Amino acid sequence: MHYQPVVCTKTRLVRSCEALMRWHHPDRGDIRPDVFIPIAEEIGVIKAMGEWALHEVCRHARAWPVDLRVAVNVSAVQFTQDDFPQIVSRALKQSGLPPERLELEITESVFLGDNGGTQRVFEDLKAIGVKLALDDFGTGYSSLSYLRTAPFDKIKIDQSFVRGATEPDNNNAAIMQAIVSLAAALDMETVAEGVESEDELDLVTERGATLVQGHIFSRAVPNEDLLQRLEKKQLKYEPRGPAKHRAARKTVFRRIGLIHEDSRYRVVMRNLSKTGAMIEGVMDVPPGTQVVLDLGNGQLAVATVRRSRGAVQGVEFETPLISDGADGLCTRHRVSPYQIEAAGRPLAALPQDPYALIAGDAVNDALKRKFVEVEVGGPKPGTAY
Repeated sequence: MHYQPVVCTKTRLVRSCEALMRWHHPDRGDIRPDVFIPIAEEIGVIKAMGEWALHEVCRHARAWPVDLRVAVNVSAVQFTQDDFPQIVSRALKQSGLPPERLELEITESVFLGDNGGTQRVFEDLKAIGVKLALDDFGTGYSSLSYLRTAPFDKIKIDQSFVRGATEPDNNNAAIMQAIVSLAAALDMETVAEGVESEDELDLVTERGATLVQGHIFSRAVPNEDLLQRLEKKQLKYEPRGPAKHRAARKTVFRRIGLIHEDSRYRVVMRNLSKTGAMIEGVMDVPPGTQVVLDLGNGQLAVATVRRSRGAVQGVEFETPLISDGADGLCTRHRVSPYQIEAAGRPLAALPQDPYALIAGDAVNDALKRKFVEVEVGGPKPGTAY
């Protein structure tokens, strides 16, 4: 079991910890929970794993020198056991942990196909005195009707709503605000999960989230590491992360075109994200230089060089890319190949009627020769482009 602190947005003091199961395989190394948990559910060992986790977490938390609440994830399979409340009671009794210090995190999937048994389990758990949190809110079951009766104490804003919320034209921030308002109306706390950068922290704080969980404060750590910190009374966490959220980058090896002014070069794209890319192929391009990346099939992305070292540049897109629906990225719009052939330079330099440029054979042939000269011969020695 590892533990990740949940921190108050106002005081930066740890308010609770979430218990997270980790598996280090002797041959395969660290196995992610999203890999082994579904398998455990499929082969029928998740109940035994869940019961072990409850006992282990209660035992650890009882030995902490600070009365922090501890949260345990409960799978839908585990929650629907007829004797689940008795399992919780047994873990509390054997460890001596006060019930109010145990928090059970439950996903919306427990309400699918519910025949009334879910509400009875909720009532039994509340009678024991434990706290209940709704995990991954908004990512699964679409109906809000269960909030009328389910006695949750906390709503956790899934990290999918936090990720990208600081990007322009992203609706995640508005969704986050709506969740916070809903929780406040129902007298519940809100936890923003997966916060990694300072701009994300500022945003979730501004939107009213009461608690924050994520790498900005700490990764999940073994119980021994957490215990040492608690014994030293180090309850305040300072944010440690990048100033701005950086979109996930995917490693690629792909030849693309780079257009600068009236010249075009062939470069290699090394990685790609929604907001930028790393390219290689032209020497010592000054930061701040504006270029256009020709990604192929009419996809032109206006970009600015932000970092440059030798033949490698990091560029930032003027307009973020979007998902292509097949685990890839693409531009929002595609440009006619006739326009690309007519231009050979950034979109801002296109004439009002680009087809006029290719009307005459002489102009067309000259443009083609220019493309061949640049692509085959490359830039002149001693120049940046």
